[in-house]
Amino acid sequence: MNGIRPKLLIFINTLQSGGAERVVSLLLEHLRGDFEIHLALYTNIVDYAIPADVKMLDLKQPLKQNKLLRFLKMPYQSYKIYSYCKKNGIKISVAFLYRPCYVNALMKSLWGYKGKVIMCERTHQTTMQQSHSAIYRMFSKFMVMFSYKRADLVLANSYAMQTDLVENFKIKTPVKVIYNPIDLGFIRTHTDEEPAYTFDRNSFYFINVGGFRKEKNHLLLLQAFFILKNLPCKLLVVGGGIMEEELKQKAADFGIKDKVIFCGWENNPFKYVSRADCFVLSSDVEGFPNVLIEALACGKAVISTDCSSGPRELLAPATDLHYKAINSYEIGEYGILTPVNDVTALAGAMKKMYEDTALRKRFEEKAKSRAEQFDVNEIKEYFHAAFTAL
Repeated sequence: MNGIRPKLLIFINTLQSGGAERVVSLLLEHLRGDFEIHLALYTNIVDYAIPADVKMLDLKQPLKQNKLLRFLKMPYQSYKIYSYCKKNGIKISVAFLYRPCYVNALMKSLWGYKGKVIMCERTHQTTMQQSHSAIYRMFSKFMVMFSYKRADLVLANSYAMQTDLVENFKIKTPVKVIYNPIDLGFIRTHTDEEPAYTFDRNSFYFINVGGFRKEKNHLLLLQAFFILKNLPCKLLVVGGGIMEEELKQKAADFGIKDKVIFCGWENNPFKYVSRADCFVLSSDVEGFPNVLIEALACGKAVISTDCSSGPRELLAPATDLHYKAINSYEIGEYGILTPVNDVTALAGAMKKMYEDTALRKRFEEKAKSRAEQFDVNEIKEYFHAAFTAL
């Protein structure tokens, strides 16, 4: 590069706790030696460290906003991004999550941005849209198709997501798959940190890490755990979000509040995961769940709903990616998959993992080697190639 680093804008809603946000934080740290990185945030909420040499643009938008008002403000936001890129000579703009992708598309359509636009899809759009009204689905589908037609490259973080965009949204822009990276070095050096909670040696611990959002379906997890309430088990829930009080009330209503421990949001959840016995993901929809890879990196046996997309590719990669677990749980190569939103199947998988020590040990023995394939030092090269190839 002759000593001159290409200028790169990375645009995301916030750096609040979440999978896409963690990926961005890793890219900021691991690509800043090769790029002059600028970070644009829709809302200035930051839970992850930002390197001192990363320049930042704050669009100063409220985290919660009327959807129509948010949409009407997008042309102006796109102009602010365009002006910033023009002023700073930025030729590559990378958007994570749908709102920044829409704004980037408008930057190109309305203001004639001449640089390259890369859009990073982080969820399975068809599945995500199913829970909304018909009008919302039509509008959302239009916006996805409108935006991605204006991209020079789309990056998906699973093959199921790539297939969804090509087949269901007719995306003609090149769609490449780059899996989410994890920072194995950070995980390995932080598992020994003492957690605030004292583990009971006589209890078996299930654990979940994630934001308290509807699509994460923590209610399903609480319902499944309720079925196991007479076993010597406890459930750790690490995370936070708008549904926190509702979930705590549900645990109380189910009569399990003494066995469900809400640990709050943690920048280092690994000190909890490494001390638990089994990680459980109960989501209705994902992109490619970082928390599953991170749990494997901690050497843990894992259970996940077979949601779109990511868990099957991660836990049963040799199977047909179009297949879904139905009626009962499925034992994969690296973990157990359960049907989406199936309380009985999830409880059955959790009971199986509790009772079958040999199976759990087999998963634990494979876990770390599986996680190594997603280390940031490996994955960052794919991002670097995607950003520079344009």
